[in-house]
Amino acid sequence: MKKISRYGYIGTIIVCFISLANLSIVLADEEVLRISLKDAITMAIKASEDVQIQDNEVDRSRSQMQAEKSELFPHISVSSNWSRNFEYPNIPATAAKKEYDFNTGVTLEQKLLTFGRTFFPILAAREKIKVNQWNREASEQEIIYMTKLSYYNVYFTKRILKIAQASYERSQENKDILERRSAQGRASKYDNIRISANIASRKPTVNNAQANYYSAIETLKVAIGAKPAAKIELAERFLDEYQPLERDELVLALYNNQPSIKALAKAIEEKEYLVKSKRAAYYPEISAFVTWNHQGISNDYKIDDENLEDYGVAGLKVNIPIFTGGKTSAELHQAKIDKQNAELMHQKDSKNYLLQLDKALSEYREYVKTLEANQEAVHLAQEAFNLSQDLFRSGQISVNDLNDAELGLTNQKIGKETTLFNINVTLAKIKKLAVTEAVSE
Repeated sequence: MKKISRYGYIGTIIVCFISLANLSIVLADEEVLRISLKDAITMAIKASEDVQIQDNEVDRSRSQMQAEKSELFPHISVSSNWSRNFEYPNIPATAAKKEYDFNTGVTLEQKLLTFGRTFFPILAAREKIKVNQWNREASEQEIIYMTKLSYYNVYFTKRILKIAQASYERSQENKDILERRSAQGRASKYDNIRISANIASRKPTVNNAQANYYSAIETLKVAIGAKPAAKIELAERFLDEYQPLERDELVLALYNNQPSIKALAKAIEEKEYLVKSKRAAYYPEISAFVTWNHQGISNDYKIDDENLEDYGVAGLKVNIPIFTGGKTSAELHQAKIDKQNAELMHQKDSKNYLLQLDKALSEYREYVKTLEANQEAVHLAQEAFNLSQDLFRSGQISVNDLNDAELGLTNQKIGKETTLFNINVTLAKIKKLAVTEAVSE
């Protein structure tokens, strides 16, 4: 019995330990992740594959620059050759020929003068690094914008869900008022059916709002790289007041800060250096070289040191392109076209970004005006609904009038939240265009 009780005691300890471990796992899974907008942006940038791709592009362009710089330094090569002359004619010219040859040596070559053929590709590669760095920042700005949209959409859909739930509760209150009137014999069967139908119509609205909220939450989780089981809670809400924006300041910020425009401007400089490098192909190239060889011949396949001698050669080499079949001129023409296209793209996108900024500013101003009207409409709709309930209790208005008042209040609240959502989305677009906030560190 003592042995059995001892085993039972040990088993009980093991079961308790497992239960505590499972409980800690459940609690960890149910931990609420409360995030601010700044936290969401930081997490989204860290989790973004697009930013990682742009980082790789920057690294690749740095490697390209190093490859171009290699042309400034001496090139050293080592070669060895062992061969057997298994057949050759027996003539005076081959009297000294033997069956085996061996040759090994080192060659050093240094370019001295290329008229920009080496220098301009290095400058072009340097500008390419800057292009990719600006493209990376543009990618970050796009992620910031999309994260804001996801964050705002979660708050917006949550507000719509609360409005729908409140509308359902108000409909229940209306039914309670009607039931009290029915107890006094002051309500018809039609009124009961009508108000029950109104309540039933609110349920799908609540369900749809709940589905939209859950969908927005999942979208935000993916954007910020959160675990699927994590529970998200927003730490920020929409503001109630918004300040006017100055167009001139934003336009100046657009041209000075917009990374996509900066990248296109650097691309023009890159193409200009490539044009110069192609033009340099018309000029000669002068280089120096030194060669040292250790070679010899023998009738034995194993050539001894006594049959090997040292040879050294040094000199200058001039390579003058006389005729390349039109290749040089064709490549120069292509480089000029690439530069022209880069200039046209810069002009096109600059005008397009300015147009987007003007449209966003116009929408922002109109939404701010609409918000003032929404706030007044919600206030009046709330007073109208409260009065309608009082009048309905005394039998002075019908069920349809009460339902209309409640529906009007719900629609005005939804209209206000929609305007707030549109203001914040438009403001996020303006900040994306003008880059008026710092990119993540």
